[in-house]
Amino acid sequence: MATGDEQPTGSAPRRWSPMGLRASDRSTPDVERVPSWLATAASWTWRVLVLIVGAGAVLYLLGRLALVTIPLIVALILATLCVPPARALEARGVPRAGAAAIVVLGGLAAIGGLIAALTPAFVRQVRELQPTIAQAVDQLFDFLESSPLNYDRQEVMDLVSRFTEQGGGGSEVASQVASGLVIFAQGLAALALALVVLFFFVKDGARIVDWFIARTPADYRDLVRGTGHRAWTALAGFVRGTATIALIDAIAIGIGLAILGVPLVLPLALLVFLGAFIPVIGAFVSGLIAVLVALASGGFVQALIVLAIVFGVQQIEGNVLQPTIMRRAVALHPVVVLCALSAGGVLAGVVGAFLAVPLAAVASAVGNELRLRHEAGAAEIAEAGPEPLGPPSEPADQAGHHDS
Repeated sequence: MATGDEQPTGSAPRRWSPMGLRASDRSTPDVERVPSWLATAASWTWRVLVLIVGAGAVLYLLGRLALVTIPLIVALILATLCVPPARALEARGVPRAGAAAIVVLGGLAAIGGLIAALTPAFVRQVRELQPTIAQAVDQLFDFLESSPLNYDRQEVMDLVSRFTEQGGGGSEVASQVASGLVIFAQGLAALALALVVLFFFVKDGARIVDWFIARTPADYRDLVRGTGHRAWTALAGFVRGTATIALIDAIAIGIGLAILGVPLVLPLALLVFLGAFIPVIGAFVSGLIAVLVALASGGFVQALIVLAIVFGVQQIEGNVLQPTIMRRAVALHPVVVLCALSAGGVLAGVVGAFLAVPLAAVASAVGNELRLRHEAGAAEIAEAGPEPLGPPSEPADQAGHHDS
């Protein structure tokens, strides 16, 4: 007869610890006692940290190779503008190399000619504005002194003098000149590299893409081709749309300045065009410079009129041109644009600010393509249903042989 202390036949004896817990309970791994939310958070945290470290290493490498990476990115952006006219020339019978040379060298000659034509007028009008600039500064100081701010002119002059006196001795000036020459030489080398790479991008862009795809594993070629196409489409749409909007802004503001008789119309219009490629900040800076020039040449009334023109054009741009022209490009929230501009400016200065928004648009487009492909794959799996359990069914001839 079995008592309460006896164990059923075939079962392992239970070992009790002094605390009343079985040894099997005390040997439970710690991970089984960790809450699920904490385990999930920890797994996400170390993965995110690995990604941050990897991104930091990539950015550091790109920064060390800035003389190579920045010309490559600039050439890729410019290629979105140069490829369509080059293909149009090819369609008319021009050889591929000749079409690429005509577009690249022709664009370079057009920009150089525009700068050469604007420089003498710019220098002449700046010299003419020197007396009015001093008068405008005096008017601005008078306004600040009579305003509720009650800002003393002498305090500003002392601040400027202290800033200018920090130039140092002759050795520091010589070192600054030497570093400036080095930066100038590096800029020329980067410009030459960008032009050469741009020529080959326009001439052999399709061959370069095929070369990369041929060296990609077969299972990932469709993914690389799809994401590359989406990135190119987003970059081309963003650059062409921004250039179109910038041209419209420059023409509209330039016409307004010309009607008012503000000097430096063409340089200011060119500045508005270039400033449009730095969203938010570029439009503000170029508009502010136009208002200051109007203040120096025509006084407060003319400056207020120019301010109204710049503000009106920018409102039309934001509410009409951007939704209409950029509807096929990647739309970025203003917060994303400001964060991208700040990061680009910190990492690479003015050049980084120019390149930040196009790169953010490309990253957004690639991420959207990956998301769509993941959702499409999940939908196909869901439509196919669960796979049948067990071994696959035998062929008909083998089943007949077993039956026999």
